[in-house]
Amino acid sequence: MRREQGRLWGLTLIVAGGCAIVGTSQAQEFCGIDDIFNNGFEAASFVPTTQLPGGVMSPGLTQDITGTGTLSVAITSPGSGATTGNSSVDVIGTYTGPVNTGIAVNGVSGYAVNGQFVVPNVPLSAGSNTLSVTATILPGTTATNSGSITQSGAASAVTIQANHPADYAPATITFTYAIGTLPSGNPVQTVTINFTGSGGPNFTGSSLTGAPSIFTYPSPGIYTATLSVQDTAANIYTGTVTIAVQDLAAQRGMMCDIYGYLKNRLNAQDAPGAASTFQQNVSSNYQSLFTAFGTNMPTVAQSLGVIVSGLLGQGFADMLIVRDNTTNQTRSGFPLRMTQGSDGVWRISEM
Repeated sequence: MRREQGRLWGLTLIVAGGCAIVGTSQAQEFCGIDDIFNNGFEAASFVPTTQLPGGVMSPGLTQDITGTGTLSVAITSPGSGATTGNSSVDVIGTYTGPVNTGIAVNGVSGYAVNGQFVVPNVPLSAGSNTLSVTATILPGTTATNSGSITQSGAASAVTIQANHPADYAPATITFTYAIGTLPSGNPVQTVTINFTGSGGPNFTGSSLTGAPSIFTYPSPGIYTATLSVQDTAANIYTGTVTIAVQDLAAQRGMMCDIYGYLKNRLNAQDAPGAASTFQQNVSSNYQSLFTAFGTNMPTVAQSLGVIVSGLLGQGFADMLIVRDNTTNQTRSGFPLRMTQGSDGVWRISEM
């Protein structure tokens, strides 16, 4: 069962984040109203959604939803020739691409943050393993690369685990540790913990007694937490876990971008492009539907409504879409869910 944890946006929070659409710099999605259920209803006459007090157009992100440059991806860890005794590995790397770039390694999706990515717990089999990484963007363009790692020997006696592989900044992560019998058979002399992968250790002791179990990451980024153990013969053993800390405003704006891109493609009477905003298991059905609309696709786009609030979690986003019915001066709404697909790309799954 998926544990759905999320953060609310919209309603009492005016949404920040982007909805810039490729080729239409003035076409921004209206994405957030301060108290949609009360604002404007006290007015003497009907107030359109886009004119309600507290409602703002989202300002747009630096990168649009489909990108303008070359898509690329590369693995930085594990390095060439790496060996592990563990049954899985966190794959870390870099990419160039737009905000909704999906990353997957050997079919396992990961998390992308500001040009970096981590794909946690990629399964390994005994012997040499190829790590095939694919970067995908919403219209379907891909870039690939590869690395390798050998799985051999016993699993590490030193482990560190996190309760969540990803969260939104500020992210408070709970860690658990274990130190088994060291391969040397020597006793432990020094234990150090570094939560960020840089700077000095956050903890040093002769054992795990007193070691902090919680750490808060204030800023977005990819962080590697390391538990290091030195025995009395100066042998060093380590365990690592990688955490993706995401930018809530950027993720929130990305959802607006996706919905805005759907409208943009409908306005352009581009049925395949509009269908690309939907997950693969339903996109063909929507493409048939949009194709059937023909020249009425722009009219459909105008009737879709605007995003006014949502709940954003890891791998899912539930949004409320509100539509003005100007003929009888009423307002109606419907839910929309976006999910992160197996390729790592966010798309609409239910509407």
